[in-house]
Amino acid sequence: MSQVKQNIRVRFSEQGDVRFISHHDMMRLFERALRRADLPVAMSEGHNPRPRLSFPMALSVGHAGLNEVADVGLREWTRPDEFRARFQTELPLGVRITSIEITPTKPSREARELAYHVPLLSEHSLTPQKVERFMAQEAFTVTRKRKDETKQVEVRQFVKALRLEGRSLHMLLSCTQRGTARPEEVMEALGCCDGADYRTSSIERTHVNLASAR
Repeated sequence: MSQVKQNIRVRFSEQGDVRFISHHDMMRLFERALRRADLPVAMSEGHNPRPRLSFPMALSVGHAGLNEVADVGLREWTRPDEFRARFQTELPLGVRITSIEITPTKPSREARELAYHVPLLSEHSLTPQKVERFMAQEAFTVTRKRKDETKQVEVRQFVKALRLEGRSLHMLLSCTQRGTARPEEVMEALGCCDGADYRTSSIERTHVNLASAR
């Protein structure tokens, strides 16, 4: 076991072709980059030790991330500027470190809010009135499909704010113990998915807001 002496919180962007890889592949990508950078990463216990690496909120395949979060536990103190330089050199095109922060060794990693930017497709019929009507509702249920499973999800409870700006929709979604909504589900609730597939559009997650440390 290697004890965590320092936690580095990495904010990074994930754009271009790399947004089409899975969350697990992104974790492996980070692990390889940390190893190649020869950084003193702390390891977990057990028969199969893994780097102390945590992503508070996975990014959906196909979505770009402008301000994603990853925590890296180190077994030795490392200057943040040195960590950033060595790590960035080993990251592929499309993954860029935007900031580095030293946090407590056991930081809060609970995501509370997710901000998204959805470029509206040319055939959209969204209006400010539709946005207002949706926000005035107490509940709205959509069907979530995953592999061979389907379930009903009440998405209105997770939508904190919507702002229509030109040909873009900005949304702020909450994360709770019950989960969260997906941007595509909010678009469906707004009546924007008839003849339009927002699963293949350039949705961007612009920020991940974490809970304050207690």
